[in-house]
Amino acid sequence: MTGTTNKRKRTPKAPEKETETVSLDGLKGDVVAEFTQQLSIMGQFIYNAQEEDTTLIVENLGFGDIYVSDKPNLRVGNEDQRLLFKEQKAFKARKLFMTSGSQPVASIIEIK
Repeated sequence: MTGTTNKRKRTPKAPEKETETVSLDGLKGDVVAEFTQQLSIMGQFIYNAQEEDTTLIVENLGFGDIYVSDKPNLRVGNEDQRLLFKEQKAFKARKLFMTSGSQPVASIIEIK
């Protein structure tokens, strides 16, 4: 009896784009969207940009740390992804992932 192989061909993954964080100094443009969200404890929040080719600025408005990235690899405790109270970070991305160990409020502003 001949065995059949049930091997699926795997399509190669496209290389991941490097995270492109943008400096807030001298950032210019028009505000095209504003959004505010209170994060849940240990839940993930995903923000999709309203416009294409925008810069997304995230600010931590609440008490507690926010962990933010343009990739879904968030980990509470990762200092590279952490925003403290009143800190801001800008991303050149279409999607942002956020999580927290508490319930802070996040503000997201899209600039084009």
